[in-house]
Amino acid sequence: MKPYQFDDFNKNSAWLVFRLDSQIADGPIDFYMVMDLPSGDIVTFETTETVLTQSQANKLFKEAKIKSVNLPNRIIIASGDPAEPLLRKATDKLGLDFETIASVYLEDLIAPIKQSFGEHFYSPSSIGHSHVRENTDELDRECLKKMIPDSYDPCPCASGKKYKFCCKKVFAEIMEAMVAAEEGDYTTALKWIDKAKSVVGETAEVICRESIVYSYFDGKKSNDLLAQCLSINPNHPRAHYLIGLMLKESGDIEGAVTAYQTAIRHYPPTDVFHLNEVYNNLGSAFYAGDNIEEAKSAWEKALLYLPSDKTTRRNLAEFIHSRRTG
Repeated sequence: MKPYQFDDFNKNSAWLVFRLDSQIADGPIDFYMVMDLPSGDIVTFETTETVLTQSQANKLFKEAKIKSVNLPNRIIIASGDPAEPLLRKATDKLGLDFETIASVYLEDLIAPIKQSFGEHFYSPSSIGHSHVRENTDELDRECLKKMIPDSYDPCPCASGKKYKFCCKKVFAEIMEAMVAAEEGDYTTALKWIDKAKSVVGETAEVICRESIVYSYFDGKKSNDLLAQCLSINPNHPRAHYLIGLMLKESGDIEGAVTAYQTAIRHYPPTDVFHLNEVYNNLGSAFYAGDNIEEAKSAWEKALLYLPSDKTTRRNLAEFIHSRRTG
């Protein structure tokens, strides 16, 4: 099955309902949009700060019906959306067919809206579609798109909460802190960390990110913060991943492997971006320990999570495939 294109639909054949995100002062907000197919026009939308309610789902289709000359033959929504049962019930009232399709096959239809939306509003889910350099190739764009979890996926920090109601509240502050730290502006980075603390408090994720900032100029402080992070949440995946990086750098390959494997156990299976990252580094640790088969297996798993990752592809090509043909 190939991704849907606009010319796959006839006039009045469908409405596509999809979700975009943004941020307001109180936290993340979702936009449920109704797109007419094949025109690609947005018919109407509904916003929610929490989760979509039945009354909001009913209102969404009621307004779409008022604004449209003709009703479509069916409603399409990405499978797995938390509002699916409510939208299905609202669709039944209109007497229309309801179809769920995997989001990967709808991406080309939604991409133009994500690009436009991301250019005008702060929208984590639109990363990879907007504000991307023109010379960024398709593989790098795909990696960017996978970097941000869906709002209703388990949070990567392993808190047990949905991402929208956990670390997404401080996504902007954390990203600004990481960028400033990489650029060597540690004062600005720590100011962004303080802003994150003012929103969610001293959570394990915020303390972990503070540890990363300090790792650039104060190793002892960074290690103390990492220990504090794990005292708050012993299962915090990124903290274990960072420990793995430090152990590998110090030459403790066995310890690094254990730390990476601990991170893998605690990252949610939906967090393909970070699982790819950890498996790639796990493969490098195995390779450094001359465990070639385990390295190959780890790198192959990394590619399963993120097939577009150039680093993992290069590792397999240079260290595994060339070794066997050399």
